[in-house]
Parts: sequence; C-alpha cells; structure tokens
Amino acid sequence: MTDTIPGRGQYTEDARRQRLDWLRARSGTPLASLDSTALDAPNLVGNVENFLGSVEVPVGLAGPLLFDGDAVRDSVVAPLATTEGALVASASRGARAITASGGVRTKVLSQRMTRAPVLEFADLTAAHRFTGWLLDRRDTLDEQVGLVSRHTRLIDVDPHQIGRYLHLRFVFETADAAGQNMTTAVTWQICRWLTEALADEEELRPRNLLLEGNLSGDKKATFGSMLAGRGTRVTAECRLHRDVVAAVLKTTPEAMVRSHTATVLGSQQAGMLGHGVNAANIVAALFVATGQDVACVHESGVSVFSVETDGDDLVATILLPNLVVGTVGGGTGLPHQRELLTLLGCAGAGGARRFAEIVAGFALALDLSTLAAVVSGQFAEAHQRLGRARRVDWLRPGDLDAALLQPVLAQGLGDSRLHVTRVVPGPRLHGDGITSELGALGERRKLTGLHPLTVTWTDGSGTATTAELVAKVKSRGEEVAAGIAKLFSLSGEGLATAWDRWGADTGFADAHRRELAVYRRTEPALTDLLPRCHGLIEDDEREAHVVLMERLRDEGGPWDGDRIEDALRAVARVHGHWLGRDQDLLAEGWLHHVPEPAHLAKAHELWGELVRHAAAESPEVLDPRRRDILLGIVEDAGYWTQDLHTQPRTLVHNDFNPRNLAVRDGRVVAYDWELATIDVPQRDLVELLAFTVGPRVTRAEVDRLLTVHARAVAGVSPRAAELVAGCDWRHGYRLALRTFLMTRLALYAAGHAQREFAFLPRVTRTAFRLWDLERTRDGE
Repeated sequence: MTDTIPGRGQYTEDARRQRLDWLRARSGTPLASLDSTALDAPNLVGNVENFLGSVEVPVGLAGPLLFDGDAVRDSVVAPLATTEGALVASASRGARAITASGGVRTKVLSQRMTRAPVLEFADLTAAHRFTGWLLDRRDTLDEQVGLVSRHTRLIDVDPHQIGRYLHLRFVFETADAAGQNMTTAVTWQICRWLTEALADEEELRPRNLLLEGNLSGDKKATFGSMLAGRGTRVTAECRLHRDVVAAVLKTTPEAMVRSHTATVLGSQQAGMLGHGVNAANIVAALFVATGQDVACVHESGVSVFSVETDGDDLVATILLPNLVVGTVGGGTGLPHQRELLTLLGCAGAGGARRFAEIVAGFALALDLSTLAAVVSGQFAEAHQRLGRARRVDWLRPGDLDAALLQPVLAQGLGDSRLHVTRVVPGPRLHGDGITSELGALGERRKLTGLHPLTVTWTDGSGTATTAELVAKVKSRGEEVAAGIAKLFSLSGEGLATAWDRWGADTGFADAHRRELAVYRRTEPALTDLLPRCHGLIEDDEREAHVVLMERLRDEGGPWDGDRIEDALRAVARVHGHWLGRDQDLLAEGWLHHVPEPAHLAKAHELWGELVRHAAAESPEVLDPRRRDILLGIVEDAGYWTQDLHTQPRTLVHNDFNPRNLAVRDGRVVAYDWELATIDVPQRDLVELLAFTVGPRVTRAEVDRLLTVHARAVAGVSPRAAELVAGCDWRHGYRLALRTFLMTRLALYAAGHAQREFAFLPRVTRTAFRLWDLERTRDGE
C-alpha cells in the first residue's frame, strides 16, 4: 500500500471515498462515522485540502437577548456550537437578566486587519532612509491596494525599526470580510511593487523580505493588537436592576463588584492580557457555528470586563478589542454555517458589524452569569463530578453483548444450558426518562438509559427464541441527586443550599438498588403489574445495575375513565397486599433507604425554596395564588404530616402516571419502580389523577375513582378490607394530595426552568383543580 494520500488536489466524492478507504486500510480503524457527509466536495475548494468527511458539533440555542445597539436592535437567539455542559444555560441566564433590565447596548468602534512584513537592509541607516522613502509614497501604496481589492482600504502604515530590520505594520479596513487572506494578497502586491521600484537603488533596496515578521499578531494574543486594534473592536454595556440581579443571578450588585475587584487583582498577578471571565467560550461557540476562522479564537477571546454599582443598579461593560470576524468568504459560505448566519441576520455583505455586536452582547451575558455563579458558589456545583477513590470499569455501549447477557438470561429464565447466539442493538430509546437524564447529568462517562436489544438464544432443549428486549441501565441514586444539584446550581444559593442539605434524603438514594429489588420479588400482586423481567445485573465493582426486560409497546388508548379505573384496580392489588405492613417491609430491607416519615416536615426549607424558585422562574405555571397555597401547605407540614403517619401505609409506586404505564395483552403494566416507597395508598391515586383526569374534572368523577380504588384495595384480603373500613379514605386522599403538591409537583416546577416538562402546565392545572374541589367541599 502506498503511503501517499490519494486524490491529491481532487474535489470529488470519488476522491473522498478513495481517501477514506486508504485511511481505513492504513489505520485499521472502521471510521464508520465518516461514511456520509452533508458537504459537497466540489464546493470546498479553498476551504480544505484532502477532504475526508465532516464532524458534527452540537448546536444549542442561547437567549433570547434584547439588543439596543448600532447594528442590531432586536431580540436575538444565538446558536452556540459547543460540547461544554452549562455553557448554553449560563449564557441564557445572563441574557434573561439583561433582557429583563431593558437590554444590552452595543457599538462597533473600529475594524482593522493588519499584515506586517519585515525587511532586512545592509545597515540601520539604510533601513531608516527607506522608511522615509516609503512614507512619502502613500498615494502609490493606495494604488497598489486598489489593484488587488476594491473592498480593502489602507488606513495606516506603522514602521517599527529594530537595527537593520524594519517591520512595516500595514493596517487595513476590509469591510465584511475578516480580511486575513485579503490583506495578505494586498501586502504581497505592495512588496512586489517596492522590490521592482528599488531594483536599481542599491542603497535603499532591502536585502531580504518576509511577508510576515510576526508583528501583526495574527492568531496570537498581543498587547499591540489590544491597544491598536486588530479585527473588530466592539463594546457592550448593560444596566441590571437590583431585583433582577437577585431574582435571576441569585446575588447582589455589591457582591458582584466585590468579587470582580478580587479577580482583577488576580489577573494582574497572573499577567493576564485584558481582564475577562469567559468571553472565549462565546467566541468559540459562535465561531464554530458560523464558519469563522477558529484559529482566531485565541486573539478574539481577549476581553476587558468590568462591573460597578450605580445607585441600586449594576452596570456591566465588556470590550472585545480583537474580534476577528467576517460574514463573507472562508467558512461562512458552507451550508450549515451560512444558514446560521442567516438566522442571525448577518449573512453576506453588511452583516459583519451586526455579527460583532451579537458576539459582544452574548459575551457580556455569559460573563455576568459566570461571575454570579462564582460569587454564589454555583460554579463548582454546575461543573461537579462525583469523586471516586478508584478507577471504575463502567459499562460501555459495546458491552451489551452475548458474553454479558448469557449468564443473565440463564439465571433469569432458570435454564443453566441456555445459550445466547446473537445480540443486535437498536437505537437508544429517548423520551421523558427524567431520572435517567438527571443521572447522566451527575455522571456522563458511563452507559445509562434504555437500550433496545434483539436477542436470540437456544434453551436447554435446543429450541431457538428471538425476543425484543430492553436493557434498562440505571444511574446510581447519588448520580441522580448530583444531576438535580447541577440543575439547581444556577438557581441561587438558597435552593442549592437547601438541596445540598435535604436532597440526599428525598427518595433518590439507592434508587438503582430499589428497582432491582422490586424485580426480585415473587408476590403475584406485584409481579402481575411488572413488565416481564428476563434477568438482572448488579455489579457494584462496575457500578452496573441493569434490568433486562421485555420491550413494551403500549396497546392502550386515551386515558379515559375506564382506563384510569383499570390502572387503579391493577395497582390496588399491590396496595392491598402490603397495607398496614409497612414496618414489616422496612424490616425486610429490600426497599433500601426509605426516608423517615418526619422528613416531610423537617425538609420544609427545601420545599419552600422549590416553591419560591418555581414561582419566580415560571409564573405561568405557578402563579401567586398557587404559590401561596403551596407555601401554606409547607408551613403547616409539621401538623398534617403527623396525621398522615396515623393512616394505614403500604408499598406505593410513587411515580404512578402515564409516563410509566402501558397496556400489554389487555393488562396494565407499571415500570420505573426506582422511587417505590412506603406511603398511604392514595399517593399513587393522586398522581394518576393529576396526570389523567384533566383540569375540568368534576367532584362526582373524583368521588367515583376514590370509591373504585378503595373497593379494589379492600377486595385484596379480609385484613385489607378491615383497614380500609377503619380509616377515612378521603382524608388519606387529601393528605396524599398535600404530599404530591408539596414535594413532587414543586420539584417538577422548580426543574421546569432548566428542563422544560411539556406535561407540567396541564398537570399543575389538574392538581390545583383537585385541591379546589376538596377546599370547596370543606366550605359546604
């Protein structure tokens, strides 16, 4: 095999394929991800050589950010290409604070591009004489520029002599192009002209000439560029009201200024060029998204950021002195990049100034949000990763193979001679797997989530079976709690601190063990409600906790009255089987960590912070009336939770809603048991009603469903019947409704600001309708 890259200089799909095959053979790497590309090879002339393929970078939307600038005077949503978690969220938070205070003012101060050839002369006298000769011919220099480009204008010639070496810093304006290539061509034309003009001038002619002597600062952060300007010099300023700083950034103007002063001192000690917080993140993300020269991020990310108080307000400014951007030429013509520039209103001629102001505005938003996160301690929490004292051999996607599943299926199906012959993975399932998503936030390096598998095996008698299964790879409870902490890390010190204090005891601890324990149970009341389990993996060394279950395809229709009743009767068998046996359940230990009953009242700080944060961030979900109702429930928790503990309790699913329910062969199936706990049986009833009956439910409908549930629980056994008859079923329902509103609904509502829950507005309306029906009944 030749060691020369094939298809040199050829911009065709066939040449790309030849290179791909050559590289596969040379490296032994499949390179399957490079098989296809949306880019058209013939259109890449001038952008890349030896074109092989393309890589994808995720693009997230930040904003909206309201601008009141020279070139941009509207609300802008920015596409940020990044793989750094929390960047888009943090920029959006800063944008929200700025927009709520009236917007950001932006202005382009200048646009410059430089090229600095160096000339070597016989001695320093010749170099000095040449300088005077050249500056006397400024008109001729302008003519040479015009020969190459009608869009480029020479605005300054800045000579720097060092002995016999003369560096000439040519400064140009380049309209809407970034200008590196344009100024290179123009400067080369000037150099050719002066070489020809001095061909017979021995005393003035330079001995040697380099097109770039490194004085221009091209793709480097330099003091010269920062002071004199290179690229677009753009500034942004905003005024944040005190109440906005408190509500959105979760701090105070004084704390921001005090911390900024300390960081300026640190940057001076470090010899930092400029003083900024995080501008390079915005610069890089917008550069990648819009086809800018990514190599210029180093110089373009230099910034000067400042904050000060003015009365009750916080005034913040940022200067980007060296923002090398363009909206024509280079990568801006590639299809994806062109579309995103068009989205920003910046594509083509006339767009560069607008684009520069957008970069500056979002850089200011990110710096404000990041500084606030550092001030209030949120920064470390937003980037935290669970520490481990040892290396863990986590499950990886390729590990779900025949070798791993063979013993699992053999044990799960009770056939020691079972032999797995084939495992074909399918696309990972996605949806409203909230716990899995939170666990991935807490630890992203390991395999988690729902993974469909088509598995073929032969049993002991030689009969072959192929089944559609799902490997549910669970996050540890600690990872779920850490994921929630990350969501709340940008929500202010109060909520973050409250979660840190009480979050570990909210039922997420040991959730990964609890679900596996549920699938190990043999009671028909429970197994009849579970999906078919084909085996379990519980390997603490690898932190692998997997349920291998049937793949469910819901056969049910809309959640009408009949379907709700079917679900209540199904879960009632579980409720009735363990009703009043809560202490026995706890003593068996298979539910692992179950919060003490007193935790509901003790954690009032957490529930209150959740409610206040949700009301501030999502008033359309939690308006003042609903907020006050929830805060009243929290305030009275010390009283009504004591009453709750006198009610007969049982095993409850604790997440019993349509997201975790299906119908198979006419039978209701409930999955996702990681939050299973001990509570009154009405806890599952309340959640199902909140998700299904709708905000126009009537009292008669609620009465009927309560009766259906109570009768179904009582029908399980004489003991269950006696316990149901001996308690006030509606009173237990009301207490469960309080629990659901104070804990689960408040948690959903607080998280809604960071992760939109499409179901939440309707569920909230329904839950408060259920509350109003009970309050109306009390008033009669």
